[in-house]
Formats: sequence, structure tokens, C-alpha cells
Amino acid sequence: MTMRPFDLKNENYPGHREGAGLETDRIPEDAVLKKHGEFISFLKRSKTSVDEKETFRNYLSDLPDEEVIGLYEALRDEKIEWEEGFFYPNIQYLFGTAFEREKDYREQQLWRENSQQQREVTRWYEEAKEKSCVWWIENHIISRHSISSCMSCGACTALCPAAEFYDFSPRMIMTIVQEKDEAEIIELLKSDTIWYCHQCGSCKPKCPRGNSPFGMISSLRQLSQIKGYHVESVRGRQQFAARHLWGGNLWNRACTLYFRNPEPIAHRDFGPRFALYFKHKEEMFRRIGACPDMDGSLSGRKVHPDTLDEVRKLWQAGGVLYLWERIEEAARRQAEELGISLDSYHEKVKSEG
Repeated sequence: MTMRPFDLKNENYPGHREGAGLETDRIPEDAVLKKHGEFISFLKRSKTSVDEKETFRNYLSDLPDEEVIGLYEALRDEKIEWEEGFFYPNIQYLFGTAFEREKDYREQQLWRENSQQQREVTRWYEEAKEKSCVWWIENHIISRHSISSCMSCGACTALCPAAEFYDFSPRMIMTIVQEKDEAEIIELLKSDTIWYCHQCGSCKPKCPRGNSPFGMISSLRQLSQIKGYHVESVRGRQQFAARHLWGGNLWNRACTLYFRNPEPIAHRDFGPRFALYFKHKEEMFRRIGACPDMDGSLSGRKVHPDTLDEVRKLWQAGGVLYLWERIEEAARRQAEELGISLDSYHEKVKSEG
């Protein structure tokens, strides 16, 4: 791939354009945006203040689902010309907002209600929820293929990166699963333990019996969410934030990690070079020929709505929407029990632990 020569101090790429994104001083051409001009001017501030987020949610609560979704899409698809294509300045301001979370929740509800396939997926999961944990381990397709017979040799734990930093043992998890003690499995599902796994897959190729501890852990995580046990642990509760971070990226941008995600303040171990990269990320992306929030086929691109629709259907078929719904319901219920708003709950669990 050809690297573009450029001077970081002098080059000006669209993500750094003066006034790029939510340009509220001009009158939007789109009728939906004209109608909600005051809301749009408010949106850019909504990431910082919980009080503002509440005002913002109150505004959305009076709008029907279709209008909330339409407003989001109209903002997402606003574009300005750049070189031979278009740049979509609002994507970076929609990313991670309470608006995006609310839109996703409503949009996914509509997907669930209007799909026969989703009803079939839901029926299977609802039946599984009422059965024992042992039944799940014996019948869920991932767990069934993750263990044949464990001889507790410890090879998985010996090379596990997570075991080096946490009180975490894949061998212990496989032992509990193999013994099929319902009470012990429930305790495991309520603990932080199953959330320490990085899902790197290092354990599987080293297992002399061909087991897949990381596959089993993935299955146990689903079971924990289905039964609502995940809210009993710090890492489990954080799945609400993860559901809207990685889940929001998947649902809206067809990638798990948006290139604006890894802010240096949260990754100080990456060092000063990463901080320099992040400061100039738009330029860096353009230098390697990527397409940050632009039309194109390379990393960081603005995904075409038709492509996004196809990818969403895959997640729906795999039960992702059902699991997200369980996480969402548990979070809303717990926020109500704590007497705090959903946005305050989101900030709380994100910073726990």
C-alpha cells in the first residue's frame, strides 16, 4: 500500500476540518433535520453532562420510533464533498451518544417484532432459559463442541494470557463444567471469572483432548446473560456498556472497534507514540489510504446502508439481538432499583472495577 507524503502540521483532512460535524449554523436541506434543528445543536454537548443527557432523552421520549431512527439516519447520511467522494462529518458525533443508544434500542426492538426468524430464535432461547444450566451445557451448540473429556492437565491455564494477570483458570472452569454440579455452575455464572477471558483462542490448539475452553466460556457468558446472572458481578454488569460500545459499533458501523475508540487516556500502556497517532488519527488513516468516515472500501469507511442491513440479518439469525435485549432489560431494571437514570447507570458500570 502506498503511503502518502504529508506534513502533520500543515495537512488538513476532513476529520479536522474547521466546523466539520453537526454544522448547526447552516439550515439543513433535509426536512427531518430542519424539524429538529434545536435538538441537533444540543447533540454535540450531550456526551459530557448526565443532566443534558436526561433533557435529551426527554426530548426523544416524545418522538415515535420511526422518527428517532429517521433523525439518526438523516444525521448519519449528511455529507460534504471531499476530493472525489464524500465525507460524513456527523458519524463521529453520533458515535457513543445516549441518542445512538436509544436509537439502537428502539430499532432493534422493531427488528425483533417484525421478523419471523427472530421469533424462532427467541422461542429457543426462552425455552432454554427455563431449563437447567447442565441442560444448556449439553445442548447449546457451542458448549457441546467445546468439550469432549478434560483430563485437567492445565495446559490451557499455563499459556493463558488472562491467567497471567487475573485470578483466572480455564482448567477450573472446564472442571466445573465437566462435573455438572448445577450449584457450582450458577456460582460461576454470577462471578467475574468468565469475563476475564480475552477470547484469544490460545487454549484450544494446545489442548491434548481437542477441547475449546474459550468456546465453552463464550457459551457460559450467553447463559449468564440469558438467566440474568451477569448483573451479580462487576465485569458482568459492564456488558451493558460493552453492548453499546462494541455492539453499537457493529450495529451502526459494521466493525467492533471504531477507529476513534481507543483513547490514549484509557490506554496509557500504549505509550506516547500511540498518543501522537491518536492526535493525528484522521491524517494517519488518510496517509495509508483508509477512508475515515468516508465512502470507500478500506478501513474506517462509512458502510453503505444496504451492506449494514445484510450484516444485521446475520447477527439476528445468530441470536445476538435476543442477548442484547436481555442485557438491556437487566440494566434498565437494575437502574430503576438503584434509583438512577439509564445514562447514569451506563457511566457507573463503565467505570466500575
